[in-house]
Amino acid sequence: MDQERLLAAVLLADVVGSVPLYERIGDDAALRQVSGCLDAIREIVAQHGGDFIYSKGDDVLSLFERPEAALSAVCQIGGRLAKEPLIARIGLHFGAVIRARGAVFGDVVNVTARLSATANPGEVLISQSFFEALSAGSRSTLRLLDKMAFKGKQELFDVYTLRSDDGALSTHVANRGTFVDRRFAPAPQINLVIRYEDQVRSCRNNELVTIGRSRECNIVVPRPWVSRHHATFTISNGKVRLVERSSSGTFVSMGPGDGVFVRREDILLFGSGVISPGRRSSLGDAQILRYEIISG
Repeated sequence: MDQERLLAAVLLADVVGSVPLYERIGDDAALRQVSGCLDAIREIVAQHGGDFIYSKGDDVLSLFERPEAALSAVCQIGGRLAKEPLIARIGLHFGAVIRARGAVFGDVVNVTARLSATANPGEVLISQSFFEALSAGSRSTLRLLDKMAFKGKQELFDVYTLRSDDGALSTHVANRGTFVDRRFAPAPQINLVIRYEDQVRSCRNNELVTIGRSRECNIVVPRPWVSRHHATFTISNGKVRLVERSSSGTFVSMGPGDGVFVRREDILLFGSGVISPGRRSSLGDAQILRYEIISG
């Protein structure tokens, strides 16, 4: 099998908003708009010297020899889609890939997909390696967003995003509808304590604790409805986050009447509460994890 190994910037743009569009204007009209949007992304990629690899569903995967060219393409894509009812969430990564059979393979491609999937609609998430591959001038157009955990990865990743037009350093936090301003004092020191049966784990800033069925996890919950790597607790910038990436979901309660079900999304945690992977906490076979956030 012919294959080529190369260093490249990988761009994955995933168009979102097509489902309500199909419902609102019908299949034929929606298909024309979605197709037009994907064609526009491919055209912009070509204009900046990128190599279109493939399109699966509503996403477009492309390679660039130069990270600056990929970054310029992303900025133009954002401007182009601002005029459309559809928007995209985009991931950018840089590293070694294998090109074969008309496709690209490797961990760099997988991480790019995770960046795209984690981004909010209309947001660009950019890896540390992509940031480091840029010139100093291009780096100034980005800002450090956070450290993030990705499914299948044990370490936390530095993730960047585009600076807003006005230079503000606030960013939308997924699924909570709030903005976090990063311009002021350092985040307070906090400690997260998680208890499950006789297992107790603590987590501090820039650390993570994994839960799941696999023995590789920090807290092992040996039940068939719990995924091997079910979820991750992380603390970054004084915020405690549950990163949920399971197939069965997780029930989270942060107080009376404040229960929520999350699946493959992130949620900020406050105070103390109960985590129940894959089952409602009220069920007899539910596996209850209790957490407490301690300041100082």
